[in-house]
Amino acid sequence: MKTVKFTFLSALLVLLLGACGIGEEKSTGAETSGGQEDSHAEHGDMESDKGVHPLEVDLQLPETSGSGEEVTIRSIVTMGDEIIEDADEVKYEIVNEAGESEMILAEFDGEESYTIKKTFDAPGTYKVTPHTTARGQHTMPTKEITVE
Repeated sequence: MKTVKFTFLSALLVLLLGACGIGEEKSTGAETSGGQEDSHAEHGDMESDKGVHPLEVDLQLPETSGSGEEVTIRSIVTMGDEIIEDADEVKYEIVNEAGESEMILAEFDGEESYTIKKTFDAPGTYKVTPHTTARGQHTMPTKEITVE
């Protein structure tokens, strides 16, 4: 008796699941519910010039510097071809070889970058990371500078 119930329920389940697909036409996206064609070709690809672009930071600093010399550190923040002048935050983290770090807030320089001046007092290799937040995105590339 249990086998008969199991077989009946299994067959019923197969019929119900199979019936879900009957009568539905696969949509190609070319028609609306009224049967009219609705071409979206003119909108282009979502990754077009008007689409969402990732936040990119071009971090610029010298590879080497002398101890006690002032260094200019710049970040050009872009999304696609647009220079971002209104980033929510650009904060430079500078980490020495001992793992000690300092954070320096940068302001937009009015031209194309977020710039700071930094004097490295001790020789060593430092990691420079601009923590950059703009338009709902965050990125933090890292480069090194060797101070002699």
